[in-house]
Amino acid sequence: MSRLIFVPQYPAWLRYQQWWIHEIPDRLMSSFGNVITLGETLVKSKRTEQSRVSMFSPVEVATWFEQQQIMEFITMEIREDDVLFLADISFPGFFSNVLYHKSVNNAFAFCHATSKNRYDYFQPVRESKWLVETAHSKLFKKVFVASEYHKKKLGWKNTEVVGLPVPPYRNAQLFFESKCFDIISVARPSVQKINRKVEKKVEEHFGKVVRLPEMNLVRFEDYYKLIAQSKVMLITSKEEAFGYQVVDATIGNCVPIAPNAFSYPELLSRDYLYNNYCELKEKLALALDGKLKVPKLLNGSLMRDFYESIAKTMGGEG
Repeated sequence: MSRLIFVPQYPAWLRYQQWWIHEIPDRLMSSFGNVITLGETLVKSKRTEQSRVSMFSPVEVATWFEQQQIMEFITMEIREDDVLFLADISFPGFFSNVLYHKSVNNAFAFCHATSKNRYDYFQPVRESKWLVETAHSKLFKKVFVASEYHKKKLGWKNTEVVGLPVPPYRNAQLFFESKCFDIISVARPSVQKINRKVEKKVEEHFGKVVRLPEMNLVRFEDYYKLIAQSKVMLITSKEEAFGYQVVDATIGNCVPIAPNAFSYPELLSRDYLYNNYCELKEKLALALDGKLKVPKLLNGSLMRDFYESIAKTMGGEG
Protein backbone atom coordinates (compact mmCIF):
# COMPACT_ATOMS: atom_id res chain seq x y z
CA MET A 1 0.00 0.00 0.00
CA SER A 2 1.07 3.58 -0.62
CA ARG A 3 1.93 5.76 2.35
CA LEU A 4 -0.29 8.80 2.98
CA ILE A 5 1.26 12.02 4.26
CA PHE A 6 -1.59 14.04 5.77
CA VAL A 7 -1.08 17.77 6.32
CA PRO A 8 -3.98 18.88 8.55
CA GLN A 9 -5.10 22.40 9.33
CA TYR A 10 -4.40 23.91 12.70
CA PRO A 11 -7.08 22.30 14.95
CA ALA A 12 -9.01 25.47 15.81
CA TRP A 13 -11.20 25.02 18.86
CA LEU A 14 -14.86 24.04 18.24
CA ARG A 15 -14.35 24.08 14.47
CA TYR A 16 -14.25 21.14 12.06
CA GLN A 17 -10.42 21.30 12.00
CA GLN A 18 -10.48 20.06 15.59
CA TRP A 19 -11.83 16.65 14.56
CA TRP A 20 -10.46 16.51 11.00
CA ILE A 21 -6.94 16.14 12.39
CA HIS A 22 -7.70 12.69 13.85
CA GLU A 23 -10.84 11.56 12.00
CA ILE A 24 -9.41 11.77 8.47
CA PRO A 25 -6.27 9.69 9.24
CA ASP A 26 -8.41 7.11 11.09
CA ARG A 27 -10.86 6.81 8.21
CA LEU A 28 -8.16 6.63 5.50
CA MET A 29 -5.92 4.16 7.32
CA SER A 30 -7.60 1.14 5.72
CA SER A 31 -6.94 2.55 2.23
CA PHE A 32 -3.31 3.48 2.76
CA GLY A 33 -2.10 1.31 5.61
CA ASN A 34 0.32 3.91 6.95
CA VAL A 35 -0.81 7.49 7.51
CA ILE A 36 1.71 10.07 8.71
CA THR A 37 0.07 13.20 10.16
CA LEU A 38 2.36 16.23 10.07
CA GLY A 39 2.07 18.31 13.22
CA GLU A 40 0.37 15.56 15.23
CA THR A 41 2.78 15.91 18.15
CA LEU A 42 2.08 19.66 18.40
CA VAL A 43 -1.65 19.37 19.12
CA LYS A 44 -1.29 19.19 22.91
CA SER A 45 1.33 21.92 23.15
CA LYS A 46 0.75 24.92 25.41
CA ARG A 47 0.68 27.13 22.35
CA THR A 48 -2.34 25.38 20.85
CA GLU A 49 -4.08 25.05 24.21
CA GLN A 50 -3.90 28.83 24.69
CA SER A 51 -5.80 29.51 21.44
CA ARG A 52 -9.23 28.21 22.47
CA VAL A 53 -10.71 31.68 22.73
CA SER A 54 -11.00 32.23 18.97
CA MET A 55 -13.85 31.17 16.66
CA PHE A 56 -11.48 31.50 13.72
CA SER A 57 -8.03 29.96 13.31
CA PRO A 58 -5.73 32.28 15.28
CA VAL A 59 -3.37 33.60 12.63
CA GLU A 60 -0.18 33.59 14.73
CA VAL A 61 -0.65 30.05 16.07
CA ALA A 62 -1.91 28.67 12.74
CA THR A 63 1.15 30.14 11.01
CA TRP A 64 3.48 28.65 13.63
CA PHE A 65 1.72 25.28 13.27
CA GLU A 66 2.15 25.26 9.48
CA GLN A 67 5.81 26.29 9.79
CA GLN A 68 6.45 23.28 12.04
CA GLN A 69 4.72 21.02 9.51
CA ILE A 70 7.01 22.37 6.79
CA MET A 71 10.12 21.64 8.86
CA GLU A 72 8.85 18.14 9.61
CA PHE A 73 8.19 17.52 5.91
CA ILE A 74 11.57 18.88 4.80
CA THR A 75 13.36 16.24 6.87
CA MET A 76 11.29 13.35 5.49
CA GLU A 77 12.50 10.92 2.85
CA ILE A 78 9.86 10.92 0.12
CA ARG A 79 9.06 7.68 -1.68
CA GLU A 80 7.96 7.46 -5.29
CA ASP A 81 4.52 6.09 -4.39
CA ASP A 82 3.83 8.45 -1.48
CA VAL A 83 0.52 10.31 -1.50
CA LEU A 84 0.27 13.77 0.08
CA PHE A 85 -3.05 15.28 1.16
CA LEU A 86 -3.03 18.94 2.21
CA ALA A 87 -6.18 19.77 4.18
CA ASP A 88 -6.28 23.48 3.28
CA ILE A 89 -4.59 25.03 0.27
CA SER A 90 -5.23 28.66 1.20
CA PHE A 91 -5.00 29.34 4.96
CA PRO A 92 -2.45 30.22 6.14
CA GLY A 93 -1.22 29.07 2.74
CA PHE A 94 2.51 28.53 3.27
CA PHE A 95 2.89 24.76 3.02
CA SER A 96 2.28 24.52 -0.73
CA ASN A 97 5.41 26.58 -1.37
CA VAL A 98 7.64 23.80 -0.09
CA LEU A 99 6.38 21.53 -2.89
CA TYR A 100 8.26 23.71 -5.36
CA HIS A 101 11.46 22.56 -3.63
CA LYS A 102 10.47 19.05 -2.57
CA SER A 103 7.81 17.66 -4.85
CA VAL A 104 5.53 14.68 -4.29
CA ASN A 105 4.35 12.85 -7.39
CA ASN A 106 0.90 12.22 -5.98
CA ALA A 107 -0.14 15.44 -4.25
CA PHE A 108 -3.74 16.40 -3.50
CA ALA A 109 -5.31 19.27 -1.59
CA PHE A 110 -8.62 20.55 -0.25
CA CYS A 111 -9.78 24.11 -0.85
CA HIS A 112 -12.27 25.38 1.74
CA ALA A 113 -12.48 29.02 0.73
CA THR A 114 -10.91 31.42 -1.71
CA SER A 115 -9.85 35.04 -1.79
CA LYS A 116 -12.48 35.47 -4.53
CA ASN A 117 -15.18 35.04 -1.89
CA ARG A 118 -16.91 38.18 -0.69
CA TYR A 119 -15.67 39.46 2.68
CA ASP A 120 -12.93 36.80 2.75
CA TYR A 121 -10.10 37.12 5.28
CA PHE A 122 -7.76 37.89 2.37
CA GLN A 123 -10.05 40.42 0.69
CA PRO A 124 -7.64 43.37 1.23
CA VAL A 125 -5.05 41.51 -0.87
CA ARG A 126 -7.43 39.40 -2.92
CA GLU A 127 -5.90 40.12 -6.35
CA SER A 128 -2.39 38.98 -5.44
CA LYS A 129 -3.66 36.16 -3.17
CA TRP A 130 -5.82 34.80 -5.99
CA LEU A 131 -2.73 34.57 -8.22
CA VAL A 132 -0.95 32.63 -5.47
CA GLU A 133 -3.91 30.28 -4.94
CA THR A 134 -4.16 29.59 -8.67
CA ALA A 135 -0.41 28.93 -8.96
CA HIS A 136 -0.49 26.58 -5.96
CA SER A 137 -3.44 24.66 -7.40
CA LYS A 138 -1.20 23.52 -10.27
CA LEU A 139 1.03 21.66 -7.81
CA PHE A 140 -1.71 19.11 -7.14
CA LYS A 141 -3.26 16.36 -9.25
CA LYS A 142 -6.66 17.23 -7.81
CA VAL A 143 -8.00 19.99 -5.62
CA PHE A 144 -11.07 18.77 -3.71
CA VAL A 145 -13.91 21.20 -3.05
CA ALA A 146 -17.16 20.80 -1.15
CA SER A 147 -19.70 22.23 -3.59
CA GLU A 148 -20.44 22.88 -7.24
CA TYR A 149 -20.80 26.54 -6.29
CA HIS A 150 -17.19 26.62 -5.09
CA LYS A 151 -15.91 24.67 -8.11
CA LYS A 152 -17.53 27.14 -10.49
CA LYS A 153 -16.11 30.11 -8.58
CA LEU A 154 -12.56 28.72 -8.68
CA GLY A 155 -12.70 27.72 -12.33
CA TRP A 156 -9.67 25.41 -12.02
CA LYS A 157 -9.64 22.39 -14.33
CA ASN A 158 -8.37 19.99 -11.66
CA THR A 159 -11.13 20.52 -9.06
CA GLU A 160 -13.38 17.67 -7.92
CA VAL A 161 -16.55 18.08 -5.84
CA VAL A 162 -16.51 15.65 -2.90
CA GLY A 163 -18.65 17.40 -0.28
CA LEU A 164 -17.36 17.36 3.29
CA PRO A 165 -17.29 14.46 5.76
CA VAL A 166 -20.14 13.94 8.21
CA PRO A 167 -19.07 15.14 11.68
CA PRO A 168 -18.24 12.21 14.00
CA TYR A 169 -21.00 13.09 16.43
CA ARG A 170 -23.63 10.61 15.31
CA ASN A 171 -24.72 10.07 18.91
CA ALA A 172 -25.69 13.71 19.36
CA GLN A 173 -29.24 12.45 19.96
CA LEU A 174 -28.02 11.49 23.43
CA PHE A 175 -28.02 15.18 24.24
CA PHE A 176 -31.54 15.88 23.01
CA GLU A 177 -33.53 17.85 25.55
CA SER A 178 -36.66 19.96 25.54
CA LYS A 179 -36.54 23.02 23.32
CA CYS A 180 -35.37 25.92 25.49
CA PHE A 181 -34.65 28.40 22.70
CA ASP A 182 -36.61 29.50 19.66
CA ILE A 183 -33.88 30.80 17.36
CA ILE A 184 -30.10 30.38 17.52
CA SER A 185 -27.20 31.61 15.43
CA VAL A 186 -23.95 29.65 15.61
CA ALA A 187 -22.14 31.67 12.95
CA ARG A 188 -18.73 33.18 13.50
CA PRO A 189 -19.27 36.87 14.44
CA SER A 190 -17.91 38.38 11.22
CA VAL A 191 -19.32 40.52 8.41
CA GLN A 192 -19.10 37.49 6.10
CA LYS A 193 -21.07 35.09 8.28
CA ILE A 194 -23.66 37.35 9.93
CA ASN A 195 -25.94 39.95 8.39
CA ARG A 196 -26.58 42.07 11.47
CA LYS A 197 -29.38 44.10 9.85
CA VAL A 198 -31.32 40.92 9.12
CA GLU A 199 -30.72 39.49 12.59
CA LYS A 200 -31.89 42.74 14.16
CA LYS A 201 -35.15 42.55 12.17
CA VAL A 202 -35.62 38.94 13.26
CA GLU A 203 -35.22 39.93 16.90
CA GLU A 204 -37.81 42.69 16.47
CA HIS A 205 -40.37 40.14 15.25
CA PHE A 206 -39.43 36.95 17.13
CA GLY A 207 -37.43 37.97 20.20
CA LYS A 208 -33.79 37.42 21.13
CA VAL A 209 -31.57 35.31 18.88
CA VAL A 210 -29.29 33.15 21.02
CA ARG A 211 -25.75 33.45 19.68
CA LEU A 212 -23.01 30.88 20.07
CA PRO A 213 -20.24 33.33 21.11
CA GLU A 214 -22.38 34.38 24.07
CA MET A 215 -22.73 30.81 25.35
CA ASN A 216 -19.03 30.20 26.17
CA LEU A 217 -19.14 26.54 25.12
CA VAL A 218 -16.00 24.43 25.53
CA ARG A 219 -16.91 21.01 24.06
CA PHE A 220 -18.61 19.76 20.91
CA GLU A 221 -21.06 17.90 23.16
CA ASP A 222 -22.12 21.26 24.63
CA TYR A 223 -22.36 22.75 21.13
CA TYR A 224 -24.70 20.02 19.89
CA LYS A 225 -26.68 20.17 23.11
CA LEU A 226 -27.32 23.89 22.50
CA ILE A 227 -28.46 23.11 18.95
CA ALA A 228 -30.69 20.28 20.18
CA GLN A 229 -32.31 22.65 22.68
CA SER A 230 -33.22 25.07 19.88
CA LYS A 231 -36.08 25.03 17.39
CA VAL A 232 -34.55 26.98 14.51
CA MET A 233 -31.04 27.82 13.35
CA LEU A 234 -30.89 31.22 11.64
CA ILE A 235 -28.28 31.57 8.90
CA THR A 236 -27.65 34.99 7.33
CA SER A 237 -24.25 34.48 5.68
CA LYS A 238 -23.20 36.76 2.85
CA GLU A 239 -20.92 34.05 1.46
CA GLU A 240 -20.62 30.31 1.95
CA ALA A 241 -18.62 27.66 0.08
CA PHE A 242 -20.34 24.78 1.89
CA GLY A 243 -22.29 25.26 5.13
CA TYR A 244 -21.39 23.01 8.05
CA GLN A 245 -23.92 24.93 10.16
CA VAL A 246 -26.70 23.32 8.14
CA VAL A 247 -25.25 19.86 8.74
CA ASP A 248 -24.88 20.57 12.47
CA ALA A 249 -28.51 21.71 12.64
CA THR A 250 -29.77 18.44 11.18
CA ILE A 251 -27.56 16.41 13.53
CA GLY A 252 -29.00 18.37 16.46
CA ASN A 253 -32.65 18.01 15.39
CA CYS A 254 -32.94 21.73 14.65
CA VAL A 255 -34.49 23.37 11.56
CA PRO A 256 -31.99 25.41 9.49
CA ILE A 257 -33.20 28.43 7.51
CA ALA A 258 -30.61 29.83 5.09
CA PRO A 259 -30.27 32.24 2.13
CA ASN A 260 -31.28 30.91 -1.28
CA ALA A 261 -27.76 31.53 -2.56
CA PHE A 262 -24.15 30.34 -2.57
CA SER A 263 -23.84 26.61 -1.74
CA TYR A 264 -27.01 26.35 0.35
CA PRO A 265 -29.29 25.13 -2.50
CA GLU A 266 -27.00 22.10 -2.76
CA LEU A 267 -27.81 21.19 0.86
CA LEU A 268 -31.42 22.30 1.37
CA SER A 269 -34.66 22.23 -0.59
CA ARG A 270 -36.44 25.49 -1.41
CA ASP A 271 -38.70 25.16 1.65
CA TYR A 272 -35.75 26.07 3.87
CA LEU A 273 -34.27 28.89 1.76
CA TYR A 274 -35.20 32.56 1.55
CA ASN A 275 -34.64 35.25 -1.07
CA ASN A 276 -35.62 38.24 1.06
CA TYR A 277 -36.71 39.19 4.57
CA CYS A 278 -40.38 38.63 3.81
CA GLU A 279 -39.66 35.01 2.92
CA LEU A 280 -37.37 34.60 5.91
CA LYS A 281 -40.05 35.85 8.27
CA GLU A 282 -42.61 33.46 6.78
CA LYS A 283 -40.32 30.42 7.00
CA LEU A 284 -39.23 31.22 10.56
CA ALA A 285 -42.88 31.37 11.60
CA LEU A 286 -43.60 28.01 9.98
CA ALA A 287 -40.58 26.40 11.62
CA LEU A 288 -41.39 27.80 15.06
CA ASP A 289 -44.94 26.48 14.71
CA GLY A 290 -43.62 23.02 13.93
CA LYS A 291 -44.82 23.09 10.32
CA LEU A 292 -41.30 22.75 8.93
CA LYS A 293 -39.59 19.55 10.02
CA VAL A 294 -35.85 18.90 10.23
CA PRO A 295 -34.81 18.36 6.59
CA LYS A 296 -32.79 15.63 4.96
CA LEU A 297 -29.65 16.97 3.32
CA LEU A 298 -29.74 16.96 -0.48
CA ASN A 299 -26.03 16.15 -0.55
CA GLY A 300 -26.22 13.51 2.19
CA SER A 301 -24.95 10.66 0.02
CA LEU A 302 -22.01 12.79 -1.19
CA MET A 303 -21.01 13.47 2.41
CA ARG A 304 -21.37 9.83 3.45
CA ASP A 305 -19.11 8.77 0.56
CA PHE A 306 -16.48 11.43 1.29
CA TYR A 307 -13.69 9.17 2.54
CA GLU A 308 -14.26 6.50 -0.10
CA SER A 309 -14.31 9.14 -2.87
CA ILE A 310 -11.08 10.91 -1.94
CA ALA A 311 -9.30 7.63 -1.18
CA LYS A 312 -10.22 6.29 -4.64
CA THR A 313 -9.11 9.50 -6.36
CA MET A 314 -5.82 9.53 -4.47
CA GLY A 315 -5.09 5.91 -5.41
CA GLY A 316 -5.83 4.24 -2.09
CA GLU A 317 -6.77 0.58 -1.99
CA GLY A 318 -10.29 -0.47 -1.10
